[in-house]
Amino acid sequence: MKEVTDIQKIEHDIAPVVSWADSIEVTDSISRGEALCFLKTVKTAQKRVSEFFGPMKASAHKAWKEIVGKETEVLDPLAAAEKGVKAKVLTWDTEQERIRAAEQARLQADADEKARKERERLEKEAAKLKSPEKRAERLAEAAAVVSTVVEIAPVAEKQAGESTRKLWRARLANKPDLLNAAAGGNDLAATLLTFDQSTANKLASQLKGAVAIPGIEWYKEASLGVRV
Repeated sequence: MKEVTDIQKIEHDIAPVVSWADSIEVTDSISRGEALCFLKTVKTAQKRVSEFFGPMKASAHKAWKEIVGKETEVLDPLAAAEKGVKAKVLTWDTEQERIRAAEQARLQADADEKARKERERLEKEAAKLKSPEKRAERLAEAAAVVSTVVEIAPVAEKQAGESTRKLWRARLANKPDLLNAAAGGNDLAATLLTFDQSTANKLASQLKGAVAIPGIEWYKEASLGVRV
């Protein structure tokens, strides 16, 4: 191929310059001047190499950009499909978790109430006992009654390769509060005056809700990941 031949030729042409560099010694002002002149030769050779490969690099870069553009066109619908399905899964998960938590709270309340009634029954029995020893024994029984801890497992089981993270996010809740905080010297509030969502989310990830900023609400958002 001609291109390969041209590369071999330019390599052949610059080889003496490289070899010449090894033989140069700077021992006095004259040899120093010669070395500086040689550096000009090196620069000229470098320029020639850059000019030789420049068009090829430009052509390759143009081809790369075209390929990346086509790849993006094909990938974008898939990214939208992934985002849409993940949103549906997370919406379902959120609702099921709400239902699970509500039912767990209901059952826990029932268990707590049963335990309360049992303690109350034993305490009433203790009050009727005449023997101090028996009364103390019955009161100890009452104190030992605790409600059963109720736990309901999530409805959906994790699939192979599935992971869910909680990401800290930020939303502008009250702009006047934010402005007042910034005016009062709150540096973090000042960074969010224009409320760029990307910047706000980065700050949310760093602070993780630990620092309150007037006018800004920190919250967690589920992020679903799937490996293949």
